[in-house]
Amino acid sequence: MRGKLIASKTGYDALTSEPRDLAFSSDFELNKIARIKRFSSETALEHGFNYAPKFLVAREITSNPLKIGWGNECSVDDSKIYPRIVSHTTNFTKANRQTEDDSGLWVVLMVDNLTDGDFKKEVHGGIILVGNGESDYDYKIHSGYDTLKVFQTGQLVIDVGEFDGGSSGGVRTTTATFNHNLGYVPVFAPFVNYEISKDLYYGWNNQYNSRKMWSTGKLYYTRQTVYVDPITLTSYVCIKTHTSSDSNKPETGVDWQTCWNVFYQDRNDTYLNNLEDIKYIYGGVAPRNETFFLYYATENQLVLSMVQVASPDSGMGPHEIMPAEKVSVDYTVFYNKLNEEIDLTIS
Repeated sequence: MRGKLIASKTGYDALTSEPRDLAFSSDFELNKIARIKRFSSETALEHGFNYAPKFLVAREITSNPLKIGWGNECSVDDSKIYPRIVSHTTNFTKANRQTEDDSGLWVVLMVDNLTDGDFKKEVHGGIILVGNGESDYDYKIHSGYDTLKVFQTGQLVIDVGEFDGGSSGGVRTTTATFNHNLGYVPVFAPFVNYEISKDLYYGWNNQYNSRKMWSTGKLYYTRQTVYVDPITLTSYVCIKTHTSSDSNKPETGVDWQTCWNVFYQDRNDTYLNNLEDIKYIYGGVAPRNETFFLYYATENQLVLSMVQVASPDSGMGPHEIMPAEKVSVDYTVFYNKLNEEIDLTIS
């Protein structure tokens, strides 16, 4: 049996504890941070590996005050990082929507690979290695690289009543914060986009994931939805990727509950962690009233804001009162500093 490192929580036996009761185990994937790089332009940069590495992308919304949130404005290949500077909304009013370019982009590169290749730096001095292989990403633990270290977990909740913007429309912003007081912008999770239009996200998400009428012999992926009765149109959401058959048909198959849940979507009660997957909006959704979620970190706070934008009276009809809304996020703040360049690929 190959060697491994484990450590249990206080009061538990490391040799017999369930994984949930371990403080650390090298049995589980431990991504290794190799480099953090800031970009202020869209100039491509050699990343130093001969394969496409795993990576995270953080948007520097503003530099003063420093605000950083997650995004998807970057790509990598076997040799380079290709950054893209985008814009964020500064005025959400329907009649006067304004944007401004982000001040920068931070890319967190892992030594862990997305494509085939190898990378091995020369090691000097004492170092901890668990596992073996031709490349540094083969090691379960490689203390020559950084890893994510949990500082604090918790939940932020915004729960507000109805909003009447009046005949001229209006904007209401409500904010919840956690004071981490680290003095720098930390890595934090979930990795949802900094700015999400709830209405566009769900509108496109439903179009993207809808597979319409269920049928046998199809491969269904998690989060895809189907219906089995064209009259009731009751929807079911896939909870396990599978090939459909009579045994897992929603409601009637003997094993259907292992693959499907009845789909109910309350758009006025949003769990932000579920919006972590990327959705590209191609059109086809044009809401009158709209809600935005802003999720980011500063040097002292983790911030969740909900911006409700009420449309005015128009040729489409009188204004509509926005219903009560709630948004929550289960967060993790890490000790790792996000707003500082490092390069651990150098021997």
